[in-house]
Amino acid sequence: MTKKLIAAAVVLAVAAALGFLLFAPNRTPAPAFHIQNLQGQTLSNADLNGKVTLLNFWFPSCPGCVSEMPKLIQTAKDYQNKPFQIIGIAVPVDSVDSVRHYASSRALPFAVAYDGDRAVTRAFVKTELYPTSVLLDKQGNIIQTFVGEPDFAQLYRQIDTELTK
Repeated sequence: MTKKLIAAAVVLAVAAALGFLLFAPNRTPAPAFHIQNLQGQTLSNADLNGKVTLLNFWFPSCPGCVSEMPKLIQTAKDYQNKPFQIIGIAVPVDSVDSVRHYASSRALPFAVAYDGDRAVTRAFVKTELYPTSVLLDKQGNIIQTFVGEPDFAQLYRQIDTELTK
C-alpha cells in the first residue's frame, strides 16, 4: 500500500511539474525603451525595476480609451501605496497638446508620455487596436498584453499575484 502511495505521489509531482513547464506564462523581457513624460522626465526600463507596471497605449479621441480611463484611474489609486505603477503612453493620433489637456483636466494619477515617433508603441504593441495595455512583472518581463479594455477583476488578480512575489 505504501509503495502505491509513493508511486502515486511521484506521478502527481511529475505531472504538476510538467504542467507548470508547459502552461506557465511565457515571460519575455520588455523591449528597451526611452520616452519623455509630459513633464520632460525620461522614462525607461530602469523605471520598471521593482514595480509591477501596466503600460497603457491610448489616445484622447479613442472611445475605448476614454471609456476605460476611469478604471485605470481607480486602479492607480487602489495600488498607490504598493510597488505598482501605470504609465500611459499616448499614441500620436491626437496632438501632444490634446494629450496634455486630457491628462491635466482629469488629473491622471500616473505618468503620461507622448510617443511622437511611435518607437515605444511599435516595440510593445503588435496591433493598431486601442486601448492596448501591457502588464509587466517586477523584473520588467511581459506577463500579458490586453487588446481592448482588460477584464479588471482578472487584472487585479494578476497584479495581486505579482505583488506577492
